[in-house]
Amino acid sequence: MLARTWRGVTKAEDADAYLTYLHQTGLTHYRRTPGNLAAYCLRKVADGRAEFLLVTLWESMDAVKRFAGDTPERAIFFPEDDRYLIDRDLHVTHYEVPFAEGQAFEPQRVRFDDFRVAGPAGDLRLVDTGGGGKALPVVFVHGLAGNTSHWQAQLEHLARQGRRGIALELRGHGGSTYPEPEDFTLESLTGDIAAVVRALGLRRFVLVGHSISGGVALAYAGENPRQVAGLFLVDPMTDSRRYPEEQVTAYLASLDAPDVAQAVRQDWAQMAGERSDVRERLLADLDATPLSAVVAVQRSSLRFDLAAALARYPGPKFSLVAPDNDAPHSLHRLGEGVAHQVVEGAGHWIQLDHPDAVNAALDAFLTKSAPA
Repeated sequence: MLARTWRGVTKAEDADAYLTYLHQTGLTHYRRTPGNLAAYCLRKVADGRAEFLLVTLWESMDAVKRFAGDTPERAIFFPEDDRYLIDRDLHVTHYEVPFAEGQAFEPQRVRFDDFRVAGPAGDLRLVDTGGGGKALPVVFVHGLAGNTSHWQAQLEHLARQGRRGIALELRGHGGSTYPEPEDFTLESLTGDIAAVVRALGLRRFVLVGHSISGGVALAYAGENPRQVAGLFLVDPMTDSRRYPEEQVTAYLASLDAPDVAQAVRQDWAQMAGERSDVRERLLADLDATPLSAVVAVQRSSLRFDLAAALARYPGPKFSLVAPDNDAPHSLHRLGEGVAHQVVEGAGHWIQLDHPDAVNAALDAFLTKSAPA
């Protein structure tokens, strides 16, 4: 076994952003390379500088070369490294590892009990890690055709830190009841969050929303600003009111077309990103969600006033977005703007194809907005 080490330095104020970038680039590439056994990132922040030491373990030099090429002693850099690094090693150091014992980077999967609470339109299924001590809990809301499993990596991450995580399934999704009469407006979906908060007796928490539920979470936060200590959004919905009227009209008509199911599947496959395993999982989740619910939520999202909802919540906000969601109609460009970060190479479900990047950004947000 071999160890490969590299050192780099950023300004102290860039420490969290660079850590997130490492998760998107080097750390992800390490873990996806056959023959990589473990990856560790060590960090020391002092005197206005943040020093990073990356230590990776490999089966052999051949395994190292799968990552680094035929000149493995040279350090590998990525496009944005120049933006962050003020000092760096241009070469790495390789060590023989005569002894190693302990847990490698891939933690054991954690299972959480699920249960149901009464919602405004039927029972709602939850997953709750429990515990948490004095740290504010984090409530997760999945996107359209999603479920609590979309937040598994984040729930496990928080559980290891001792912070409570709660994920709910919106009406008509996963194990939650389909509403009768049908009601899938984004404003009504905030009632599902409210029911969970009441049932669990949560006084104050951080709220996380993905995709269309970025709008749902924002609407809830605007109505309950004292409860929501911070709002963390993962590739949230865009402002459809900024699209040309003819484009919106055409999209509404497509939702009534006979081939709407096929069109939705094509949209999902395109948004899923490059990982085939993530794409297959998302299409299976889509198939498990009633098409009527998917269409109804999409129809409501076109009428939702995202800018007004954003203006109603004055608390801390952060948006983690895929490259395709960095445009004038994106949520972080509305009003006075929202702090944001682009995850390069990510599809729409960033928490599934780049879970470490989401965890790192969430950690940084919690440290500033809801410290343990």
